[in-house]
Amino acid sequence: MTLGANSPNADSSYSEVGAFHSGVRFDYAGAVAGKYEGTVFTEARVELVLSLSDDAIKESTRHIRDAQQYPERTFPSWPGKTVPGKGEPLHRLINREEQDANRDRAIDTCHDVWGNYEGTRPQCDEYPFSSTHEGANAGNDRYSARLIDGDDNEAGGRRLNSMYTANRILDGDPFYVKVTSCPAEEASAVKLITEYSTHARPDRRIVEVYDADAYLGGDEALAASRSRVAAGNGYHLYLHSLQPDIDVHVAIRVWDAPQEPPKGAEGTVPVSLESETGTLVINQFTLGPAGEMPLPRPGVYEGHAWWDGRQATADYYNQCGHRRAIEQWDSRQLRQAWRQCPVQERYVLDLWYVREPDPVDDEDL
Repeated sequence: MTLGANSPNADSSYSEVGAFHSGVRFDYAGAVAGKYEGTVFTEARVELVLSLSDDAIKESTRHIRDAQQYPERTFPSWPGKTVPGKGEPLHRLINREEQDANRDRAIDTCHDVWGNYEGTRPQCDEYPFSSTHEGANAGNDRYSARLIDGDDNEAGGRRLNSMYTANRILDGDPFYVKVTSCPAEEASAVKLITEYSTHARPDRRIVEVYDADAYLGGDEALAASRSRVAAGNGYHLYLHSLQPDIDVHVAIRVWDAPQEPPKGAEGTVPVSLESETGTLVINQFTLGPAGEMPLPRPGVYEGHAWWDGRQATADYYNQCGHRRAIEQWDSRQLRQAWRQCPVQERYVLDLWYVREPDPVDDEDL
């Protein structure tokens, strides 16, 4: 609203645009807002905060994390894909028919990717949510659909509805979605010194991490990795995937102090690596190195390896093999399906320095 005033005794008139603007809203929206009437600060930033360490919504939270951080690896997949909700707000949608249209479009995508899953435990989860204007039927394919555990999916929906009512979010009101990381990032008292990450193909289902001078591994450690997922001999670490063809993400992080493994991870085991050279190699078994990481200094590092997306990627890999047989895919179609895996299989080594490397015996040279 514009406020204006003038006076015969004044040299000029007064005008101010937005003079009656208010950052407070009084409404009588009824049950859709939780209470019949209420008041909110319209310029306050509203966030739905979800944690990867929350077991009740672990799969739905991971889906949102992947859609926000790795959108090109979600379905539908297309180059340059982005998904709103993190830096770009979502807006609540009240219309039931439009919500159903969003949900139906997401379910069609799940059927296209995973086939007929009716009568099974998984449900089709969609992000952005069907109750937003940015949902699957918005017409721009900036959404992700994924099969997740049904109980997890329903719990995630309840968290969203609780956020709507707690913050009195009405039709068109903006909000953001924030995913808090695994506790490695939540432990703010522990300082991250350096980190390195790369993608590697788990050739023969194995990715190796070793000191630059310790490329010879050990059969016992390799065998142990099949049950432990991550196992080594002190110089050479094996990471065991459940599939041999879809690239995995490998990250190595060095901290200034010990910390607890993340609660939201799919699995975790303690590890130890000694590096005389101060350089770690991430190797693809028979395919060669995928990258190298310089450590802060040579020495013995202890910590833990943790992973997520391992089982889900294996399930998708097996589904691709099944669909290849049923739909008679050629090799090109199969490789394309692998590249479009909606789940990121990830292995993280969280390490901290403990001591100098052991002296080298002349007889070992």
